[in-house]
Amino acid sequence: MILCINCGVELDDGFKICPLCGKDPGRKDEPEHIVSNFPSDIIQLQKKENRRYLWELSGIIAFSGIAVCTILNLLISKGLKWSLLSDVSILTAWVILTLYQFAYKKPLLMVTSLILTTLLALFFIDLITTGREWFFPVGLPVAICAYISAGIIYVLYKIAHLHGLNILASAFIVLSGFCILTEMILDEFLDGSADIQWSLFVAVSVLPVAMIFFFYHYRLKKGNQLDSFFHI
Repeated sequence: MILCINCGVELDDGFKICPLCGKDPGRKDEPEHIVSNFPSDIIQLQKKENRRYLWELSGIIAFSGIAVCTILNLLISKGLKWSLLSDVSILTAWVILTLYQFAYKKPLLMVTSLILTTLLALFFIDLITTGREWFFPVGLPVAICAYISAGIIYVLYKIAHLHGLNILASAFIVLSGFCILTEMILDEFLDGSADIQWSLFVAVSVLPVAMIFFFYHYRLKKGNQLDSFFHI
């Protein structure tokens, strides 16, 4: 076996031309003519191309769906009514997929863009359905609570020494608080006063489970990792 000094691939004895890079495996090219053809580079290039192909395909599907819904609505109702909701939803899903495909290595940019995208989608849905009635008093504060809850869970995951059932327990507690805040916002919008009912039942049901997870994690299993607990 010989090793091509240009691209690093292993070749059987007797090869005069490398089938991967097309060069003499025993002669080093000049630096200006060297092409990066290492297997790892080829794999990365294929992944990048696959992401682009997926994005192009998703764009074709998304805009085809928008066109079909819009045309059907025009033909049936002689105007744009329900298709506006589906168009906004489809476009939002496509934008989120686009952000995931191309901004996954820039988490701050991706998270910021996702927040703005979802808020704009909620605003336009409210504008279409009610003429801007529930977005600011309900949609915006509930969305902010959801983002803050997700951020708290992420921070707890990052600062935790061991990622086991303690993360699930913390997530349950945070989600209980999110349910309480959501009911308070909805009650204030609908009735003018906060009357906590169903969210309290959610919290009372979830908190004992969280305590059991904490006890199991820190006392019985002495802080096992979550993957070892589920034998992953």
